[in-house]
Amino acid sequence: MSMVEAALHAPRRTDRARLADGHGRPAGGKCPFHSLQPDVFANWLKDGLRCSAGRREFKAGRFFVTRFRNGTEYAEAFAQFRRQVAEERKTGFLALLIHDESRCQSAADELRLLGEAMREAGLAKDVESLIRGETLGTPIDVTCPVTGKPTAYEFFTVAFTRHGGNPSDPLYDPSLSAPFTAVNTTSDAYAFARLVHDQSVRAWGCAPWEMTHDRDAVELLFRKCVIAWQNMSITTISNYSQVAQDPSRGVHLVDNRTHWVAAHNDPVFAELEKCPHVHEMPIIYAQRLTAKWSANLFDGKPYVPSRDGQSGGIPMLESAFEFEGGSHELHQL
Repeated sequence: MSMVEAALHAPRRTDRARLADGHGRPAGGKCPFHSLQPDVFANWLKDGLRCSAGRREFKAGRFFVTRFRNGTEYAEAFAQFRRQVAEERKTGFLALLIHDESRCQSAADELRLLGEAMREAGLAKDVESLIRGETLGTPIDVTCPVTGKPTAYEFFTVAFTRHGGNPSDPLYDPSLSAPFTAVNTTSDAYAFARLVHDQSVRAWGCAPWEMTHDRDAVELLFRKCVIAWQNMSITTISNYSQVAQDPSRGVHLVDNRTHWVAAHNDPVFAELEKCPHVHEMPIIYAQRLTAKWSANLFDGKPYVPSRDGQSGGIPMLESAFEFEGGSHELHQL
């Protein structure tokens, strides 16, 4: 049994000084280093968070934020996050590593610290393998926000580093950088399902599975949500492409807006070598998800979310970046 599994079955405690309340405020305790003052996180949340979907979830109060010093603390916090996902309270988990930053001279140094914490938490067997391209996925059992049925959505953990924002670092990648060393755990499929659920409640005052008497209305809602999710992704890509000092390390949208390109493979935990990968945009994977939901709601077919939204990228030649600049034009119905 891993530390995370043990923590899941442990009695709940509310006096853990190192756990956060889920809104970015430490629940107590003092940081042993001066590296992560409260205003650093607050300023990043205000001006540095460029992911549109992430900003939406933070604004909704659905991100669980904590600080940790080692794998044991991480495991306890992650177990609490899993419970809150099952309770439909949270959708994302951001864990900031408290450490002596003077010991890290590069992004690779930070990745090894994070990898060691994941190993100590029982989530990885080998640190080097983890930071050289392994995927760290955790299935969480929830009630699907769209179908209303028990479903296991997979959440993926990705490393973020301070040095990743330094153009002189070999692993420079603005979309995987932050003013702190951290890991971020999300599920694009689950977050999209929550968006659909939110819009259903807004439109009809009920969940999608309570609207099975009107297939046309539900499928119209699905189409509108796909477009909204697509446009949020386009905005995110535009935000990150504008800050990349080296275009080959930025993110780019292909001309037909069906795929995006990054200097990394999403959603692997980390990599020690940069290589461009092409990934699906929501106009592909979100439509696939809504087709599955529709088949489940109206045709009685089983729904298995698989890795839609975070299925991984396909490596491409470095020269391919030259023609992948793409358009940032928004989608329309």
